[in-house]
Amino acid sequence: MEEIVVENNKILCLITGKYRKATPEEYVRQEYCRNLLYVYNYPRENIDVEVPIKIGRMEKRADIVIYNDKRKSQDNIFLIVETKKKQETEGLEQLISYMSASTAKFGVLYNGEIIKFLYNSSVGKFDELPDIPKYKEDIEAIGMYKKKDLKKCIDLKGVFNRCNNYFFVNQGLTQDKRFAEIIKVLFCKIQDEKDIFNDNCNFYVTNNERINKDGIRNFRERLNMLFEKVKEEFKNENIFAENDVINLNDRCLVYAVAELQKYSLLETNVDIKGVAFETFVGANLRGEHGEFFTPREIVHMATACIKPKINEVVCDPACGSGGFLVMVLKNIKQQLDNFKSSKMDTNIEKLFSDYAIRYIRGIDFNPDLSRVAKMNMVLNEDGHSGIFHYDSLTPFEEWPEEMRKKIWKESIDIILTNPPFGKKCVIDDKKILSSFKLGHKWELDGERWVQTEKVDEKRTPDILFIERCLDLLKPGGRMAIVLPDGILGNDSYEFVRQFILDNAFLVAVIDCPVEAFLPSTDTKTSLLIIKKKRSANETQTFDTYMAIPEKCGHDRRGKELYKHDENGNIMSDSNNNPIIDNDFEVIMEELGEYVENNNIYD
Repeated sequence: MEEIVVENNKILCLITGKYRKATPEEYVRQEYCRNLLYVYNYPRENIDVEVPIKIGRMEKRADIVIYNDKRKSQDNIFLIVETKKKQETEGLEQLISYMSASTAKFGVLYNGEIIKFLYNSSVGKFDELPDIPKYKEDIEAIGMYKKKDLKKCIDLKGVFNRCNNYFFVNQGLTQDKRFAEIIKVLFCKIQDEKDIFNDNCNFYVTNNERINKDGIRNFRERLNMLFEKVKEEFKNENIFAENDVINLNDRCLVYAVAELQKYSLLETNVDIKGVAFETFVGANLRGEHGEFFTPREIVHMATACIKPKINEVVCDPACGSGGFLVMVLKNIKQQLDNFKSSKMDTNIEKLFSDYAIRYIRGIDFNPDLSRVAKMNMVLNEDGHSGIFHYDSLTPFEEWPEEMRKKIWKESIDIILTNPPFGKKCVIDDKKILSSFKLGHKWELDGERWVQTEKVDEKRTPDILFIERCLDLLKPGGRMAIVLPDGILGNDSYEFVRQFILDNAFLVAVIDCPVEAFLPSTDTKTSLLIIKKKRSANETQTFDTYMAIPEKCGHDRRGKELYKHDENGNIMSDSNNNPIIDNDFEVIMEELGEYVENNNIYD
């Protein structure tokens, strides 16, 4: 698969190999060129861009043209694509005029957020399609995929956004209802992919099914059967209710299935799935009570620096959508893949599945987010059985028995977490506060802070999570936790810092740029990496690693920032991917070497 290369405000055309001005329209065009090459398998030599089309006495240029073969002539056109910049919805009549003046049987209107497929069924009659055929296939083959033909999705975020917009326009669903329905569809898709006993896909829709009453009924029955299997498999996981059904109307369900049917979600890159999933979830659930998703750059750095092993239990007691846990799965999968190269007879897939089930743990108080985290685990090859909907700050003795079997005091090797923070989400429940040492008032006695018997009126949850996480860690266990800088610097929180140092070694403090959590929140944060003491009289024998990164990969508005060379050109890696301007990568390497050279985690 080829990446879209942008250099010095120019974009490399995937078809011609020449640089073009990097306009929003051009980027959308190259996105779809990549789809034609990679997803639909059209040969590059059969494609051209900026093609003159004679319409009467006029001549206009079509954005992308696919010919029946290498002969590039207006009377040999198979398909025409009209691309527009994002949010520009005009162009349908323009596309039809191109198709009418040529031999094109198929047409596509695409702006990155909206996509329409047309078929010239007869002179002057243009029917809408669920998709276009792949190379050397006809209209009857649309949707008839075998599992071996499915492709990794390279723009899952775009797929989610298009489905989200389509559900609103064509069914008027509210945001939470759109979210609920796409989750059902995604589970059906994954259920179909996991059926290894069937080479043919059941998650599909053909053009005949879309336009035929009996066909649409058969299509819905097929999807409903998949959803019933989903509910049966996850009946004890509190993801779906027994009476849940797919509520999308025929038009929306056809659209969603057509968007997803050509891809393999299980094979799609974990980073692509993570960004897409969290973006989609974030539009529904983020930020009301301090639950801001951790930037992926921080998640990647923290996971790499904490160095999870294949026999260690990993937990996030404020897991949100499961970002840290998914990154751990990615890290472990890479370790197993490296191991496979020297142990060819080892069943890596089974080892990975066993790891996900045995060693991944997550808790979240938000029922929607815990459900989403389960979905995220399933999307990334499982581990969902270790995710629980519960309040991690509730006294241990009140935890459900099922949860206590997997998560308990001093049962966790590694914690990776970003607990909710902010004044909007204070804890004032005396029962909860009284169960924490940090829920009490502390007084200064000489040079040390001492816990009193008096319970404080309120605490922000991030402070309580520090103690809860240390309680969960085994002696010698390690943790990466994102905390507001106020806890690390304000005089009023000195007792919290003393508590941390009394119970753990401070491995690293990484000051995060203010842009890190923007545009969600401008709270200044740091990443702490600590190792729990095995006994109270242990002393730290190594220096604390400290770093102040200036670049976090995006600006205050969330726009990605790239590295530039001395001539102002965007720099690319060995795969022609633009290099993100992200200091966390350097810190990740330095800190990784530091902990290894000093045997800190031993």
